[in-house]
Amino acid sequence: MSGTPFLAKSCQIGEVSDSLVARVLREKYYRLSLPLRTGAVDTPLYVWTSIIAARKLLLLGIRSKVHSGYEINVWEDPWIPSTPGRPARSQVPVVHPKMTVSSLIDFESKEWDARLLEQYVDQVDIPMIMSLAISPTHRRDTFCLSYTKNGQYTVKYGYWVATNLMRTDEDLEVLQPSITKLQAFAWTVNASQNICHLIWQLISGQVAVTRNQVYRNMRCDNYCPRCGEPEEIVTHVIFECPPALQAWTLSSTPSSPQSFHVPSVYSNMDYIFWRKNNIMKPEDDRDPYPWIIWYIWKARNDKLFRGIDRDPLKLGQPDEETHALNLDNICMVDGSWTSTTQFSGMGWVWKDSIGKIQLMGTMNLMRRETELHSELEALIWAMESMIQHSTCQRFETGCKDLIAMIQEPQAWPNFSTEREIIQTL
Repeated sequence: MSGTPFLAKSCQIGEVSDSLVARVLREKYYRLSLPLRTGAVDTPLYVWTSIIAARKLLLLGIRSKVHSGYEINVWEDPWIPSTPGRPARSQVPVVHPKMTVSSLIDFESKEWDARLLEQYVDQVDIPMIMSLAISPTHRRDTFCLSYTKNGQYTVKYGYWVATNLMRTDEDLEVLQPSITKLQAFAWTVNASQNICHLIWQLISGQVAVTRNQVYRNMRCDNYCPRCGEPEEIVTHVIFECPPALQAWTLSSTPSSPQSFHVPSVYSNMDYIFWRKNNIMKPEDDRDPYPWIIWYIWKARNDKLFRGIDRDPLKLGQPDEETHALNLDNICMVDGSWTSTTQFSGMGWVWKDSIGKIQLMGTMNLMRRETELHSELEALIWAMESMIQHSTCQRFETGCKDLIAMIQEPQAWPNFSTEREIIQTL
């Protein structure tokens, strides 16, 4: 299984039209189809046998990406934008088993045919289908992945599938006490999401302490950068390192020699979550331990990457200057999306060269596929509006994934249809 994620990476050759090996294999094996839909062949090449060996891994999380819909079977292919992707559910017993997705599209208006959807498709699936954008150029349908944000396959994703979705019952046997309750509680802590995420990573052992890096065969010195301890583990960094101990001593968090600090991150987190003051609800807990953990980790990184020693007495004090943002002649864009509502919201504000608001707009649309789809839809609308009403060519968004998508469009196949629309503006 160790090499399967790398082999699955090779299955993307179907998307690389300029690749020599892709052209050779296409002519030989899937001239009129796609690699993942090819059946058994006689006397296959070794490279083709290796690629097909990883097909099971890819099919666990793959979804058909609708462009024209001519190659996607409504009732058999996984094209509904759920996790994982699945075929559509029928309203009545299937009358047309070979129906393609293209038959549900009105190509004159380039919109979904609501009447046909109501007639054939289950009501639960209709909002998800309506959230899918339709290609204005009717190009061939492709594939994307349900478990990644951008729809692109990576070897990291392949290993996650291989170790989580393809594991046998013997592999899933629990050999140690479960930490699921600690992990779940980490997301309910009364703090910002990035702090909750850090606490979850500490409990899960998914932080870049030197012991973990050495375990993954990375070249680094296996010692604590703050105190020189021969081995840096999670418990040491947060609870046992002398600067961390000083920070906990100066804090208002109650301590107990028998329960806190002990050489176990699980026992320590159990103590500060529930046993330090017998408060069970996180919203009632006013202890600042989440921020103490955050600043201890930040101070450790400052020492490792910047050579800066932080005084535990000043861990919570900001040291970065606030810089004013130049907003001259710019259009600020934002999208709103929740999975439980019927509509997505979007808006934009145009400020002129002296920073004065000249025009703004808000609009509701049928809920888009994901939050990022809503952000991209808002950008498209803002661009169309600026073409009509101003010469502004600068746009601001708070969504870093949207910026990454514009900079590297080929790395985001899940949004290829929307990118086509932007290219036509």
